[in-house]
Amino acid sequence: MEVEARQKMERQIAKAEFIKQQEELQKKKEIEAKKQKEAYERQLKEMEKKKKAEEEKAEKRELAHKEQEARKNEMRAQDLRRQDVMEQQKQAFQVAMQEKKELHDMRTFKSIQKNMKEEHRRREEFEEKQRKDLMREERLMQERALEQEASAKKSFKLMMKRKLIQEEAIRKTEEKRQVIEEEQEDTEFRLLEHEQKKERYLDFKKELDGLRTKNKEINVERQRRREEAAREEIAEQVRKKDEKIDAIRSERERLYQIRRAAQSEAYRAREMVRNEIMKQRVASKYNSKALKSKLEGLLKHELFTPDILTSSASAPLLKVASQMTHSCTSEDLQ
Repeated sequence: MEVEARQKMERQIAKAEFIKQQEELQKKKEIEAKKQKEAYERQLKEMEKKKKAEEEKAEKRELAHKEQEARKNEMRAQDLRRQDVMEQQKQAFQVAMQEKKELHDMRTFKSIQKNMKEEHRRREEFEEKQRKDLMREERLMQERALEQEASAKKSFKLMMKRKLIQEEAIRKTEEKRQVIEEEQEDTEFRLLEHEQKKERYLDFKKELDGLRTKNKEINVERQRRREEAAREEIAEQVRKKDEKIDAIRSERERLYQIRRAAQSEAYRAREMVRNEIMKQRVASKYNSKALKSKLEGLLKHELFTPDILTSSASAPLLKVASQMTHSCTSEDLQ
């Protein structure tokens, strides 16, 4: 759990760093867009200034033309009175001036159209450059996201490898403990056999003493009763020891079953937590509180509490058998 918590914290730090980088990129893009917008606005202002200058020039030309027309009208009024011969020349001059004006107006119109086309072309180039820059930024973001995902996969593989090593160590420890328990059981069995041999030796010794004192008729009956009582007492002790051994074996079997069930439940809980982590990783929605509550709910199972060890049905029998054995041993010593 500590390793998982540390890895979770590292993932959160990496995620925060990634979000910070994204925010910095977004700020840079906004600053760049603002600069480009300001440049575009400056260009528009310059175009407006040029357009106003052209309009002012056209107004000045129109005003000059009007003034010139007024002077011409005055001159025509005077010339009509003085020279009728110059009428044709004046008309030809007016036609030439009109053609010149139309030619000038046509050149002005073509110049304005050319400027508008040039402005449209520059604007299209600017928009194309903006689109290419945006595509390049998106491609760079995708490459960074792929690199971060590869790093996360590598860390997850390392974590799984460490878990496998830890589980293998736990399995070897469990096997070693089982071997030690088997050796302890074998030692207890040999001790029990030794006790039984000792008891049989005592029985034989007592019978031998009875045979030696059999020639004494006065003590025959009393010796027989004594030997029978001793045998019954030994048989009772043997029965009580057998009951104690059976109780120990049943308690050991129950504890073994509890341990097996606890191992199965722990494996199931570990799988559930691992599945929850994988779901959150696939959904990219990390919720440490939900994972913690789920883990606490799994740990509240009765197999993970010490109360299950106190609910033994054979423990009272072991206690009574131990007390009776102790009393019998005390009587033997007396």
